[in-house]
Amino acid sequence: MAWRFKTSKYKNAAPKVIKREEWIQEGISAGNLMQCSGNHIKAGCIYMTFNVDSSGGGNLGVLPVSSTGRLVNGLPLLPAHGDFVSDFEFSPFDDYLLATGSADNSVKVWLLPEEDNLIELSNLNPVVAVPKQNHKIENVTWNPMAEGVLTFTCNDCVVLYDVTSQEQKISINNHKDQIQSISWRDNGQVFVTSCKDKRLRIIDPRASSVVQETQGHDNIRDSRALWLGDKDMLCTTGFSRSREREVKVWDCRNFTSSVSTLGIDSNTGTLIPLYDADTGMLFLTGKGDSNIRYYEISEKDSTLTENNISRTEQVKGVGMVPKRALNVMEGEVDRLLLLTKQAIIPIPYIVPRKNYLEFHDDLFPDTASDEPGVSTTAWFSGANGQRKLVSLNPQRKTAIGSRRGLGLQPGEVKEAGGNTSADVPVTNKTQPETSQVTNPSSPPASVPNTSPSATSQSPVHNRTDEEKAAEAISDDVTDEDKAEAEQREEVQKKVSARIFSGVRQCKFKHWKCKTLHRSTHIENIRKLDRTVPGESNFFVANKKRCVVPIEGSGGLLSVFELDKPGKLQDAGLPVLQHQSKATDYAWDPFSDNRLVVACDDAKIWVWDIPEGGLTETLTEPRGTLRGHMEKIYFVIFHPLARDIIVTSAYDFTVRIWDLSEMKEVLQLFVHPDQVFCAAWSPDGKYLCTVCKDGKIRIFNPRKSPNPVMEGPGPEGSRGARAVFVLEGNYLFVSGFDKQSKRMVFMYDTGDLSKPLYEDSIDECPAILVPYYDEDSNTVFLSGRGDGQMYAYEVATEEPYLFPLATTKFPTASQAFSFLPKYLCNVKEVEFAKAYRLTQTSVEPVSFTVPRVRLEYFQDDLFPETRVTWEPTMTSKDWLAGSNRQPRTLSLQPKDMTLLSQAPKETPKVRKFESYNADTYKTDEQKKEELMSAMTNKLSKQEAPLPQDLAEGVDEDEWDD
Repeated sequence: MAWRFKTSKYKNAAPKVIKREEWIQEGISAGNLMQCSGNHIKAGCIYMTFNVDSSGGGNLGVLPVSSTGRLVNGLPLLPAHGDFVSDFEFSPFDDYLLATGSADNSVKVWLLPEEDNLIELSNLNPVVAVPKQNHKIENVTWNPMAEGVLTFTCNDCVVLYDVTSQEQKISINNHKDQIQSISWRDNGQVFVTSCKDKRLRIIDPRASSVVQETQGHDNIRDSRALWLGDKDMLCTTGFSRSREREVKVWDCRNFTSSVSTLGIDSNTGTLIPLYDADTGMLFLTGKGDSNIRYYEISEKDSTLTENNISRTEQVKGVGMVPKRALNVMEGEVDRLLLLTKQAIIPIPYIVPRKNYLEFHDDLFPDTASDEPGVSTTAWFSGANGQRKLVSLNPQRKTAIGSRRGLGLQPGEVKEAGGNTSADVPVTNKTQPETSQVTNPSSPPASVPNTSPSATSQSPVHNRTDEEKAAEAISDDVTDEDKAEAEQREEVQKKVSARIFSGVRQCKFKHWKCKTLHRSTHIENIRKLDRTVPGESNFFVANKKRCVVPIEGSGGLLSVFELDKPGKLQDAGLPVLQHQSKATDYAWDPFSDNRLVVACDDAKIWVWDIPEGGLTETLTEPRGTLRGHMEKIYFVIFHPLARDIIVTSAYDFTVRIWDLSEMKEVLQLFVHPDQVFCAAWSPDGKYLCTVCKDGKIRIFNPRKSPNPVMEGPGPEGSRGARAVFVLEGNYLFVSGFDKQSKRMVFMYDTGDLSKPLYEDSIDECPAILVPYYDEDSNTVFLSGRGDGQMYAYEVATEEPYLFPLATTKFPTASQAFSFLPKYLCNVKEVEFAKAYRLTQTSVEPVSFTVPRVRLEYFQDDLFPETRVTWEPTMTSKDWLAGSNRQPRTLSLQPKDMTLLSQAPKETPKVRKFESYNADTYKTDEQKKEELMSAMTNKLSKQEAPLPQDLAEGVDEDEWDD
């Protein structure tokens, strides 16, 4: 165990503070960069390149990687694309070769000029132009082992392109949604991708197969995956279900779950991971962050050790300088380049040593050279190689940039179709066959555009703007080009429609949950019994009282009066006492005094609670029912018919009882295993069950004991819950998958063969208990011991489930019990009300929607509600086949006007109004005022001038 006490050589590595005068600020403008999957800044051994704000298309700034301070000749710009450059990367084998991908669906490869000729960037032409794809390019990267193997992602497709022969070799279309990141293993054999479908996939592209696949981060927001060198470990960053940023470390030898998870914070920026394989240093920073985190990853237990957090300017992008370009004689083990709003800040990480006169070989192990380990042709044929290592010792260090242009024929540009001479006429060539990973549920991969316009040739020499314009004018647009353009436009429309189909304006999206004042709480609950089975709701309440399980022999239940809040006495409280442990209990929805309790001795106890509550411990119920042979799981009342309940037990039977006659009336005996739950349809006709055998069944119990519909349910065996939604046409189910992750599903009750939609919540052993509010189509979810509540809006259009705001509580919640709709305070826009049980208290909580005009009744939020607190028929009527629906009731108070009938608000007078009608005048008004002023000045004056009124002197007086 000595490794635990091993001191890292890089533990004390710290960023060197760079003076502001050494920041690169000349011409840097990155305040309004487009959101994309790239890092916005990358570096090679010679150049750094970065995104800049530009209205004329996708320009990239290019500077020597050693640049600091003020730029003498301004910022050199590379006009790379016609739209924003989403990602770019330098070749690991050619420090001048840069690959770029853009939102204009194109990928290009550039051979940058020597440092003294950066002025030529404005007229530079790409050496490779890949045919345009059907979607925006998201990621661009190179194979780290084979020279010239360019990899890029386009929506849900990964393409491997041979830059040497200029041919598309492999296209992989097995992802179900947009690919968010891609990273090669250093041996160049496999890569890992993170996808918007929350899955991580390890893919062997030459075998055209997904080697391993697992669930990644639980949130759909942007995630990053990074292979940690040539180790069997991966690092991913993303967001948790509660929208917190997190970083996970994975072992690809056991890819079912992460081996280490570290929560970071609640910021919204995407965490960008950067890893140094030589030192094991991992850097994390997010877009919009103001700090950089530095970790070391232990190879023994894959844990993350935080070593340093340094503050800096707000980050727009970050990149890492290759090892061969570091100043090793100053102890620089890594250097980051931060792109901020108006500057680039180099941040060297220095390991302190007594002196730097000698090369410290313990800090700088041999690193990968710029020589490829295998040729492109050999790699695509299945060969593997190994990178040559070089020393960073300046005395033995190899020259940088010595392989410029190798792999590209000098003096000519190879076209994507394979032509290498500008004199050869351009012809339409068929695209080479590509190896694809087929997916039965996905459409076939689209064939890249190979039209002449997409593969037009260009000479290597830098053309002038006049030559480019003349060539553009001389190009003829054929009918075939028009047809292809129209086809691409039609595809883009369909894709846009599919993307924005999930954008839904929900009135309850920003609902708020508020715990009412402490004076309304019931406190000092002692010895709460938390061993009640998970199939039970654990806590039930009506408008008068609530039931709480208490530890003790005989299945003790405390009944608290809700109109008597306050602190309970420490001992001596009256309870309901049974002969065995209580497993579930339910209030009669049509009577506030009747409580039904199921026990593990297979008995059902029926209690009548006296008015005013319990004054003494009760041991004799009004009656008991006996029919089950084993422990009972749950008891549920019928939503419309009086005196009808349904129960299930370990004897695998579902029984329906009539409390008016205290006997069993129906029995369902088709379940081969434990029944997790049962749910009535809103009309009371059908009964749904979820069984441990992985099946969902819907019964019409009055007609047949056999199910009328059956289909696969949650795969996990920990439990499940179901509730009918959207007038009983759909089924909402919560449960677990095979990895015991909590899941939610949406089913069509007319077809249970597969779920319409499913979503992963988190990893927690507690069953998510759903409550459905049919007026707002909102499903609330909370599990026993959870500290937060989830919510979804259910709808009839895809994707059927729309996540709403998540609320957190200061303490863990044991259970919730919702009250009838008519108890809501609609004047405060309260659309739901419930009681929350904690370890020691019962607290009322209110669910509201923020609104402005509270003096009006919000009729768009409160439709007429069904009266579910009154029965529509007796048990005999229901058993005879009657189906009577409840009446509806308006929740509008008599003293409130409908919001839909409210007069429109006039704009309020602002206290400080910047607009002045005298300041902002039309041109005609200004002209008229000017002419009037000039006329007034030049008008003839009738009055005499002042000098005309002055009295003169006689002529003889001048002589005196």
